[in-house]
Amino acid sequence: MQLLPNRENNKPLAIGLLVIAAMLIYLGGFHWFVTRHVDLTEEISRLEGSVARFKAAVARRPDLEQRLTELRNERLDNALFLPQSNFNTAAAGLVRRLRESIDQQAEDTELCSVSATQNRADSEPERFEQVTVNVRMSCPLPDMVRILYALEDNVPLIFVDNLIINQRIAADRRNRRVGVDAYGQLDVRFDMYGFLAGQVGG
Repeated sequence: MQLLPNRENNKPLAIGLLVIAAMLIYLGGFHWFVTRHVDLTEEISRLEGSVARFKAAVARRPDLEQRLTELRNERLDNALFLPQSNFNTAAAGLVRRLRESIDQQAEDTELCSVSATQNRADSEPERFEQVTVNVRMSCPLPDMVRILYALEDNVPLIFVDNLIINQRIAADRRNRRVGVDAYGQLDVRFDMYGFLAGQVGG
């Protein structure tokens, strides 16, 4: 019975045992180190990529802040214009705003009412299209003051122009009871107008 390999097989056997021993030493003493090194290298690469992106973002910060300021100013500017996209809907919106102001400001909405409205297109628009509504209404003086103030002191901007006021003496009992006879019922005519955001010819 032969316990040792033949002489001619000693060299390959020795090489095989050396390889096995090297693998065992690597697995036992160095594998964790190599794996950890690879993980650290990947993490360093990721961090370097993140740092590069952060640096790029910091470099763009002044431009981004300027653009943000421009957008905020543009948004504020747009809020000053009528939100509708065309003349007819904008005119209807103006009338709706007037009626809402009456409902909110008038002490008695039955004494303060709109008798007629007429839309008037801008015959010679310049930079922005003007939307005008001619209004005729009757209202006691205190209510009328509050309504006109509410129209103009808000956004979008609404302007009141060509204000004509005629006084009507209140004669019926109901008007005297609510104190209208102190000022008389007013017959009021005025133009209210605003502007569409879209530039003419733009």
